[in-house]
Amino acid sequence: MWVIKIGGSLEAAAALPALLALLADYAPSGLVIVPGGGRFAERIRQQQRETGLDDVTAHRRALLAMEQYGALLCELEPRLYPVARLDEMTDKAGVPVWFPGRMLAARTDIPASWQVTADSLALWLAGELNADALILVKSVANNTHDVRELAASTYLDAYFPQMMARAGVKTIACVSIDHPKALQSALNCGKIPTALRVY
Repeated sequence: MWVIKIGGSLEAAAALPALLALLADYAPSGLVIVPGGGRFAERIRQQQRETGLDDVTAHRRALLAMEQYGALLCELEPRLYPVARLDEMTDKAGVPVWFPGRMLAARTDIPASWQVTADSLALWLAGELNADALILVKSVANNTHDVRELAASTYLDAYFPQMMARAGVKTIACVSIDHPKALQSALNCGKIPTALRVY
């Protein structure tokens, strides 16, 4: 099983429908999509700055923002379907899209902070599923394979290195949406090439 996180910044990307269709084509291989927060989460950040919304409430609303983006992904590709529990992720044809609100809203072991975004939550889910790999689809390619440098540069969220140590996922990779052939090649052979991995 592979967990695929699709960044919220890709909402307007011309290549997004083709990416979703590609993932749906490989559904029998065992994929789970994690949606980013995108503009939905950014709206909550802005509201928190303007109103002083507390961190716990902002965190819970950010989880719902991921679900809004997830619903949009399901609309773009009919072979995607929303799931809220682990046991729903393998019971249908097609590719499940994780709606995290129900599973994460009451957890106290994940910081209610903007240091934790969909990147770290996707990594957490991959650990819970004992997934073979996590692939983060981004709007641009990463310029280093060092996870701490990627977190410091905000390419990944600040909590990602800690979640990486905690989740125990052996293979983590980043790929740009502008390079779909790299992802397709990985799906074809069932292996993540070293060139995509982060460490």
